[in-house]
Amino acid sequence: MDGAPLKPACYLRKPMSDAETTPYLDRLLALYAEKLKRFRLSLTLLLVATIAFFFLIFFPYMTLVGNQKDCQAKQGQCTQLEQSQLEDRFSEVTTSWGNIPISTAEVVIFFPAGVACGFIAVTAQLQGLLRLRQAISRQVNSLESPIDVTLIAPLLIDPKQSFLDQIPGGLTLLFPPLVVVYSVRLLLGRLPELQDKLPYIQSLSFYQKIYILSILLVMYGLLKTVFNVLQALLSERKSS
Repeated sequence: MDGAPLKPACYLRKPMSDAETTPYLDRLLALYAEKLKRFRLSLTLLLVATIAFFFLIFFPYMTLVGNQKDCQAKQGQCTQLEQSQLEDRFSEVTTSWGNIPISTAEVVIFFPAGVACGFIAVTAQLQGLLRLRQAISRQVNSLESPIDVTLIAPLLIDPKQSFLDQIPGGLTLLFPPLVVVYSVRLLLGRLPELQDKLPYIQSLSFYQKIYILSILLVMYGLLKTVFNVLQALLSERKSS
């Protein structure tokens, strides 16, 4: 009838049936599984590389630099410090192209920046998974028989889980930033000694700017991830 009020378009649009939703949901889940696999691989590589380098190279080398400084301060009262192979560990590594042209001091001094870059890459992947998870949640909620999205699309930090269940994932994600902050603290205390071991000359402010940038990067990655998790939590509560 001409006088009948028109209904909004959202009421005229029919919801997708299970037959229409399932193929699209399957494609989303396949894409999610692929991205989740890449994220887990990236996170594993970051954690393993960070832990291995920190305990096998970084911390022993920083201890060696500190011992050398103490011996120089004591002068004749200190016995000759053993010549550690840490000094030449990287420059002695041989590849098919020859020896690696980089010293241990160079790798150590840029360690926080490397971890920060890896952390930003991993958190960017996690944020992409969160956005894809929201799309999957919308499709799951439109089914006639809804499915628990936590079972078909798991996350390192799952907005649908309790706070206690999110602690292991949160601690895993928090580990690289803590390593960056702690390593920067050690480096700033030994920066003049490390600078003397480098084959080139740079001002101390150059490295200080790199360390500030490294801390800002990991803080940005953490805050952006927390914001996206909270946003996903609010979105899923509204849709449920």
